[in-house]
Amino acid sequence: MKLNKRIKVLSVGMLLVLTLSSVVGCSSNNGVSSYSDIDSTKTLELVEENEKTLVIDVRDTDAYAKGHLANAINIPFDEFESKIADLEGYKDQDIILICNTGNKSGKAAKMLVDKGFSKVYNAEDGMEEFDYKTVKYNNVTGSEFEKLVEENKDAVILDVRDAKDYDKSHIENAINIPIDEFESRINELKDYKDKEILIYCSVGRRSAQAAGILENNGYNNVSNSVDGVKEYEFKLVK
Repeated sequence: MKLNKRIKVLSVGMLLVLTLSSVVGCSSNNGVSSYSDIDSTKTLELVEENEKTLVIDVRDTDAYAKGHLANAINIPFDEFESKIADLEGYKDQDIILICNTGNKSGKAAKMLVDKGFSKVYNAEDGMEEFDYKTVKYNNVTGSEFEKLVEENKDAVILDVRDAKDYDKSHIENAINIPIDEFESRINELKDYKDKEILIYCSVGRRSAQAAGILENNGYNNVSNSVDGVKEYEFKLVK
């Protein structure tokens, strides 16, 4: 009888350990911070509720170009590890990794955690598993946006902040069309339809909205900065 009781106690103990392990899952590993797997509902919730959430699409460039989440930048998985250093400025922000199935994005999430990133999420419901609303315009970080400005002198730079903010300071040669006037003034850009258009604002939200309007009107070479002037130190003039 005593032996049977011991076996029962051991069985219950092992069951408790297994249960606790399954609850903790990817979020903890012996007290070491790790990433969290999230479903499509939580993915969209984080994106909508926190304007500073960085979404990284780790699919290849062709897949990204065919359609991606409205505020997702693209770092293909094969290049991901070599570009982690470029993400240092986002180390304490929420970061969501997404791919087609949640597999490669999970591996990329682990790479970030191993480098000390603390708020990392893997979208288990990938682009092939959930019907996300997608866009085709390009999203870039503030540093990448600045490179585009420097490398393409023929690019059209749009500042969609209010006129008063633009007057205080803006990127050199930027044209100001406030987002509230954007749709009604879109014809002012008709001569630039075949040029590269670079858009920015304060935090990346209004510029994404403007990029979507351009896309819907047949503009196919549009890049939006997910970092606005409040989040990245652009070189500004008055």
